[in-house]
Order: sequence, then structure tokens, then C-alpha cells
Amino acid sequence: MRIRSGTFRYERDRNRAKRIRRDHVMINLIESGRIVGDIAARKFAAGPGAALVSRLATPMNIVLEEAEWLALIVPRAVLDRHMAWQPALDGRACAPETAQAVILGGLLQSLDKLPQRLPLRDIACAERSSLALLATCLGGSAPTPRLGDAIKIDQATSIRRFIATRLADPELDVDLICREFDISRSRLYRVMGERADIASVIRRMRLGAIQRDIVSNRFPELALAEIGRRWGLVDERNFRRAFVHEFGYPPSDLRRQAQGDATSNVADFATIGADIERWLLGISS
Repeated sequence: MRIRSGTFRYERDRNRAKRIRRDHVMINLIESGRIVGDIAARKFAAGPGAALVSRLATPMNIVLEEAEWLALIVPRAVLDRHMAWQPALDGRACAPETAQAVILGGLLQSLDKLPQRLPLRDIACAERSSLALLATCLGGSAPTPRLGDAIKIDQATSIRRFIATRLADPELDVDLICREFDISRSRLYRVMGERADIASVIRRMRLGAIQRDIVSNRFPELALAEIGRRWGLVDERNFRRAFVHEFGYPPSDLRRQAQGDATSNVADFATIGADIERWLLGISS
């Protein structure tokens, strides 16, 4: 993804980092502006052309100065199958024109040029080649996956993409997914993982989308129940109960805070950044 920011400070303390349920690794190519500070107690300053490596579940205190960068976000569990993560990689800033910065930057720029919709074989090619390059560039070795494993990974990716594009459909459920991919329930759970609770994943992704709509104040004229219906949660009472259970506060409190109500008791607005992790959890293994 491509990200642009103004100038602001972002801090993730140790306690917040520990609450991350599913870790991810972020590879960033700075294209303009600057990002400075410390990640995992390692100080750095990254300007245009630099590549910056960090983890979602790591304390950081950084300042973004009118920055624009490309980011590749990889589930830690996926990367661990291709290389051994080293603590020295956390907060590593590769200077411009070093081999690592040039190679990683080339990968991110190439991925950014790909069309949004790709055939399954091209998605698999991009995934395997990216993981192999990351493992080599960051100091690991990339094993060749067995054919059966590769097929299962490709199918799981297609299923996650299908879920992500059909969230607004109130009919989206396990049976619809099985019909779409012509597979049995048992096969679906083997592909997605025996412990995967697909209904819960769909619900969390829907709630995350609703949360983002409320935070962005995109639909100030719509009732909260209507925003819930936009994302497939058609029962207002169940929607509100599920929202409170997931985030710890009602959607009405979040709307007041998004509209600038200083009397709201919702936790620090920055904690909404945890929604990024929930979204990633919903589409990544």
C-alpha cells in the first residue's frame, strides 16, 4: 500500500505492543519526507530511498515528517516459514543506495505497479517471489514449498479475498463460501486451518469496516444501524451488542468522539489503530 502523512508523532508503548494478537512485519520504502525516532529502542532516521523494517508487536516512538512511503505488510507467521526472524531486524533502517534498500525498494515499487485484480496463478507468483526475496535480503533462506502446501495457500488466499469483497452481502456465510468454491465444509476448514472460526472472522471484518466508517465520519447523515446494514449486519440489536463486545464501547460513543465530543469516555483515539491489526487478522493466516 502507499501511505501519505502530515507531521505527527506516533507512539506504541510496551503494554500496547503486548496486546497485539497476531504479529506482522512491515517493510517500508520512504519516497519523500522523513521518519525518525526509535523502534525497539533502536534510534534511526529514514529519508527518501531508505528502507525501514519493523514489527507490529514492537514498541516504537516515531515522528513522521510530511512523509510518503510504500509499505508491504507480511504476517509474521507467514514470514517465519521462510526465514528465521532476528531481533536485529526490528527497527532496521537501510540507507539509500545500499543493496538492501535498492532491492527491497524495487520489490515494493514493482508490487505497487501490479493491477488490483490478478489471476490466481499471478497472485501465487507474487507471493512466492516476494517471500523468497525478503528471506534472502533480510538474511534468511527460503525453502521451496511442497506442491500440496502451495495449492492450499493459494486457495486460502482466494477465499480470504472473496470474504473481503463480499462483506456487505448479508448472505455471506460458510455455506456461501463452500458453494462459491465448490468445496465441502471439512475441506474449507482444512484449507483455512482446523481452528479457524470463519463466522467470527467475517463478523470481526464487518465490525472493523463499520468502525472505520464511523471514525472517518463518512456518513454523518446515516443512522448507526444503517451503517451496520451497509456491511451485512442487518439486525440492529445484534450489531450493537457485537460492536460493544469487540471494541469495549458502543458505536454511539465512537461517533461522538469522531465528531469532536470532548466529553466522550472512549479510550485514547490512537487505540483505534488496533483495528488495522484486526483487519489483517481477518484476511491473513
